[in-house]
Amino acid sequence: MISEISAMNNEEKKSLQRLKALEAEEVKKKAISNLIEVQQVASSCVFHYTTAGALIGMLKNTTKENAHLTFWASHISYMNDKEERKYGVDKMWEVLKDVENDLSIPKVKRITELDRDELNKFVKIKSLERKSLVNVYSVSFSKTFDTLPMWKMYGQDCNGICLGFDLKSVNEYLKSRNMDTLDGIVYGIGESISDSQMNNEELERWKEYVKYMYQQTMTFIEQNFNQIKIIDENSNIALYNYFALYNIIPCKIKNPSYKYEDEYRLICREFNNKELYFRERKGLLFPYVEVDLPLDALKIIAVGPTIDKERQLWSVAKLLTERGKDISSLIFWGSDIPYYSV
Repeated sequence: MISEISAMNNEEKKSLQRLKALEAEEVKKKAISNLIEVQQVASSCVFHYTTAGALIGMLKNTTKENAHLTFWASHISYMNDKEERKYGVDKMWEVLKDVENDLSIPKVKRITELDRDELNKFVKIKSLERKSLVNVYSVSFSKTFDTLPMWKMYGQDCNGICLGFDLKSVNEYLKSRNMDTLDGIVYGIGESISDSQMNNEELERWKEYVKYMYQQTMTFIEQNFNQIKIIDENSNIALYNYFALYNIIPCKIKNPSYKYEDEYRLICREFNNKELYFRERKGLLFPYVEVDLPLDALKIIAVGPTIDKERQLWSVAKLLTERGKDISSLIFWGSDIPYYSV
């Protein structure tokens, strides 16, 4: 080949250079086109960063007839931020008195008339009951796609897998099963020291949200209070309203240190699930429940920047095909983030 090139005249060499330049330009255009397509699909998705082993587990019971992935929803007390629920409860208590004043709640029905320390003790007791109202489980998703912090934190130190699900399809499925839809997390209320007006606006929005949920749960408790009294003769409206709020509100807010996650959270109630399971991680027992999501909602599969991308993507495609999934409409993506894991 070298002798053939050396035998070319100048015009032929120039033509070859132009051809190579055109080929390189075509490759570049194709890469840009692929990236634009991925970004367009990604904009409508939420992403779950996980490991290859976890993906195998999710697909363990998947068939063409049972086209679902099975997720393990961990108890909310076992999130990466072990103070997460406490943070949410504290933020709820910050506005509870104002909320009850705004809603003109009778004193006998006010949560703030109850002793908070006694409530905390009672919550711990109730949490041990089977199918308890105060136990909540969650699966975390993110709106951020192919970012280094997410790969490192949740994608097996950049060797993992990222699953992109169409948010609208997932929420339609959850609604059909009377489950909570995937919603974005609020990151902090009033922590910013740079803009007091922004803090006040955040606090007002938060108070309106707590007020809305307070009205919803109070209405439900009042409508079903006679049935609750049959189950627990020591019940009262304020106590069970607190249980309901404790179940919901702390799941919607997180310490602002985690804002980079842009998390969307799937919430599961213990009383809605038939089975409660336990798994071990680093010596600690994690309670969890299983929740299915439709395989058809899966739109993107990405692998981390330090994995053997070509072989890993082939293996995932093969695994999905074996489970009856038509992969022709899926986007397979190997992260190009320049990162070396040491």
